[in-house]
Amino acid sequence: MILTLTSCFDIFGDPKTTVIETLSNHDKPKKAVLLQSNGDATVDLSYQVSIVEQDYSFSGNELGNTFTVDRNHGATGLDTSSINFKWLSRDTLQVDYDEKLRTFIQQKNINEVTIIYKPR
Repeated sequence: MILTLTSCFDIFGDPKTTVIETLSNHDKPKKAVLLQSNGDATVDLSYQVSIVEQDYSFSGNELGNTFTVDRNHGATGLDTSSINFKWLSRDTLQVDYDEKLRTFIQQKNINEVTIIYKPR
């Protein structure tokens, strides 16, 4: 029975997050970061965007603070072409993404940055 409980704790443990891409803004005080969360037994793989200070380092278990999507029950794939972003100015980030993705978080302003979303 102890082995079963230990096994369940491993299955339902915290999802691990990996940095996929980082893009600094024009003056470099902030950066946009694309993260992948591997999920677990109950949560699907997801992609997330965070806007953070340039010197911020991710520890491997944070979640995105700006934009979070998943594969929408298999309606679409999830790869590095699913989400693209670019700085339009020092304080404006454009995020374009596959419109078939299921969106959980879609902030329009975070950390003094305005985010413009363009589904495609």
